[in-house]
Amino acid sequence: MSLLDVEGIKFKYTDNELYNEASFRINEGEHIVIVGKNGCGKSTFMNIITKNIIPDKGSVIWTPGVTFSYLDQHLLVKKDQSVGDYIYGVFKPLFDKEKEMNHYYEMLTTAPEYDYDRLLNIASQISEELEKKNFYAVNSTIGNVVNGLGLQSIDMDTPLKTLSGGQREKVFLAKMLLENHDVLLLDEPTNFLDKEHVEWLIKYLNGYPKAFVCISHDTYFISQIAKVVYELSNKKMERYKGDYNFYLKESAIRNEHYEREYNNQQKFIKQTEAFIEKNRVRATSARAAQSRVKMLEHLERLDRPEATMNIKFKFPFSRGLGQEVLKTKDLVIGYNKPLLEPLNILIKQNEKVAIIGKNGIGKSTLLKTVLGIINPISGEYKFNPSADINYFKQEEDYPDITPVNYLRGFYPLKTDLDLRSILAKVGIKGDLAIKSMRELSGGEQTRVRLGLMLMKKSNILILDEPTNHLDLNTKEALYNALKEFEGSVILVSHEDHFYDGLVDYELKY
Repeated sequence: MSLLDVEGIKFKYTDNELYNEASFRINEGEHIVIVGKNGCGKSTFMNIITKNIIPDKGSVIWTPGVTFSYLDQHLLVKKDQSVGDYIYGVFKPLFDKEKEMNHYYEMLTTAPEYDYDRLLNIASQISEELEKKNFYAVNSTIGNVVNGLGLQSIDMDTPLKTLSGGQREKVFLAKMLLENHDVLLLDEPTNFLDKEHVEWLIKYLNGYPKAFVCISHDTYFISQIAKVVYELSNKKMERYKGDYNFYLKESAIRNEHYEREYNNQQKFIKQTEAFIEKNRVRATSARAAQSRVKMLEHLERLDRPEATMNIKFKFPFSRGLGQEVLKTKDLVIGYNKPLLEPLNILIKQNEKVAIIGKNGIGKSTLLKTVLGIINPISGEYKFNPSADINYFKQEEDYPDITPVNYLRGFYPLKTDLDLRSILAKVGIKGDLAIKSMRELSGGEQTRVRLGLMLMKKSNILILDEPTNHLDLNTKEALYNALKEFEGSVILVSHEDHFYDGLVDYELKY
């Protein structure tokens, strides 16, 4: 049974056409992943099927009665509420029913005898209703999801706004899983998950009896969950009925076939246009030329095959450092209370280090503390006096300005040509460079910020989760640039397969 049918979608931002007659469907119980390069329109497509965006052409038809949950990259939630209110709110109607049932039971203690059976019957009916809806297993259900995503250490009274970015994203994901709708729509759900929690989510999704659609650039994750793959390329949605390995093999065959078809069509168009040009003025062949003109007018032209984006990062090196790059002595980090035991860290010249640990343990807080963004609770830290630091922070509130003007805010004397040249190196070309930062995909936003880092000479790179939203091609380019960098690298990342072979050692907390 089909839950969603999408037909003939066309949509474009300014002059950038994202889809040309793209079609898509979700069948009952299907486990689908959507893959494609950064900026090809995956998240926009998800917003189209949720009807947050209206396409220029085409239809989006959900089967009546089908419900879905949507976890996007930029979920907007009232953050004054507590974690408990947010998560347990999924079951609020059942908890309200329980209160009603308890109220009737309490009434029994003072009710006249003739009303006793009526009240008991009402309370019993509510109890049976709750039992049918599995209410008495709610705490166990919530506990399974909370523990699986590593949220058990968070006090349920904690306001959402005080959580770290990673913790908050996991709370959002927890609620979505608990909602138990007919279809889960997940956009980059693993961005803030540690390895053990990714494994839990893989197991959970593989056992999920209903349908889901997932966008992710984590190839390991999608290789474990995909039963159907949709590839968004050449402005079309190509469906592959099989797992991720099947998709990789079949996609290579289809792409080769498409490129051959495109080249043959281009050759035919060129030959036809030459015939028209040669014969349109001749009386004896003008009719044949006009016939060819009409043929070309009605020809459904194939879009040029998408080329792999050539991204080249190179972080400019400033100067050499002494033997000790960063040293901490009994450093205690946190806000109102310590997050970790006192830290004694020594990072030496040219060392590349990964800081790892569970979400909320204090990885980002450690970086912000040694960078002077927040104050330590106690203890000391010291960078080498010759340190030139280049910092990529995990989260950014993007202003409503273009990538060109975003860079100009840091380098006001640079010309448009200079700034566009930097952006082009990270794949932000043409209209993308003058589009609002808020309208870019998560991967494109990240590439703009990495482009900013290419403009500064440094000898220490500090990066907090730089691979979130990045496609495989961009990750490889970033890996190579960090590998080639002559200075020290301090990296926070939940993707151990990204920094494997890159760092000299891990600092685990």
